Amino acid sequence: MKWNSIETFFLDMDGTILDLAYDNYFWHQHIPSVYAKYNNITFKKAKLILEKEYKKKQGSIQWYCLEYWSKKTNINLSTELLKTKNKIKVFPGAIDFLQSLKRKNIKIILLTNCPREMLNVKITQCKLWGYFDKIISSEDYEFAKETDEFWKILEEKIFFNKNKTVFIDDNQDVLRYSYRNGIKNLVSINFPDSNEEKKSISKFLSIDSISLFNPEIIK
Repeated sequence: MKWNSIETFFLDMDGTILDLAYDNYFWHQHIPSVYAKYNNITFKKAKLILEKEYKKKQGSIQWYCLEYWSKKTNINLSTELLKTKNKIKVFPGAIDFLQSLKRKNIKIILLTNCPREMLNVKITQCKLWGYFDKIISSEDYEFAKETDEFWKILEEKIFFNKNKTVFIDDNQDVLRYSYRNGIKNLVSINFPDSNEEKKSISKFLSIDSISLFNPEIIK
């Protein structure tokens, strides 16, 4: 594949453009810590309770929803988001990559499971406004990206040539659903969380970071 054959880039946000280390910290360290304090229990017990609840909703739209988890935990997650926003980080080279796509006049569409409220805080914190032709949260469609429904609605809402579209995401479940809905130029990220080891990716092309993307890797 050549640069001049690419019309559209679908880009994930967390784990692709932004370091997933923040989300893992927020959901698996910060919120359990606050929950433990409010309920006068140990962090270990709080984490066990919340991880069990998270697992029940994994892959659903509720899994990503601040409002849902605020009600579930009796914690104002909007407040906790603002308290921790300084930990949100853009991956090195990600801005340069976005700028290079804009110079090539490639349409850039952000496709994220991040709910709108959190999405707005992250993009503002990282000064990412202006890089995207369109920003789509799965919350807009009421279905997570790892569902057929999301991709069917997306195809109804926007025009794109599937053969000239590249999609980069760190979530292999999401990539599987996009593939079965006709998007074939798929790339996964090996290091979505800078604090964790390299992911094992076998069924998709993968790169260490978005800054290393080269269309030559796509046959």
